[in-house]
Amino acid sequence: MNQSYLRILESSLNLRIEKGYTNKDYHLDSSVAYIQLKYEPDVLVNVEDMEECNRAEYDDILCAASYKRIVATDDRQKRGVSCWVKNGYHVKKIFSMAYPHFLHVLISNDDIRINLLIVRILIKSSSWSPKEDIDADFKNRYRQWQRVMQYVDNLKDKSNIVIIGDLNHGVISEKYTSEHARRFYNYQMICDDLKRQNIRIAPIEGYSKDGFLKIDHIATSSNVKVLEAKYEDPFDYLGTQKERSKRIGIPDHSVIFSILNICS
Repeated sequence: MNQSYLRILESSLNLRIEKGYTNKDYHLDSSVAYIQLKYEPDVLVNVEDMEECNRAEYDDILCAASYKRIVATDDRQKRGVSCWVKNGYHVKKIFSMAYPHFLHVLISNDDIRINLLIVRILIKSSSWSPKEDIDADFKNRYRQWQRVMQYVDNLKDKSNIVIIGDLNHGVISEKYTSEHARRFYNYQMICDDLKRQNIRIAPIEGYSKDGFLKIDHIATSSNVKVLEAKYEDPFDYLGTQKERSKRIGIPDHSVIFSILNICS
């Protein structure tokens, strides 16, 4: 059995549209690219990505480092998810959707072949709302997740699946009552749905957002072994995650850095 290794870095760029602004009002700083490159990833995954903002320097740095970009953005706001793949790998866009933000790419070379599925479940708001609105929001998040699971279920090629991204399921708890909107969409539901597809979420110590949320994940099929997966916050020098969440274009989640062993 041949074994090959792949290094994947997932980052949330925190590029979003605020009322009264357009994409062109925002800037994706080149320093973000330099920090991401320190991990020397084979594949760089970005969620909360954006087209048509001031991002030329960021893109040029990654292109100069021999990466090529595959992107999936919706037509309305030009926001979505993307990945940069190191030259030396073949990459093919298979499918994308805008709701949730979703991109399926096939990445391969002489030794590796993976189906990479990048996901960001969209949320109505992260702020407190009337209980009915919160319930409706979590029901809607689960409908988005069900679209992802339906897509996986319909795949003819289920080998070497890697699912990565921001699943926005809220706080992980052992119990959800009628007082918690998360009973409509939670971590346990995600795990159960993935198990039915013979896919497992990799355990990662710590949290990916605000010191108590664990909403960014990587999950793999049985023939992809996660040798290492960790949350790190290389952007903490720019302030706390809560402070950075107010500054569009500054990552406000911890990254996931993972090393995968792909058996063929």
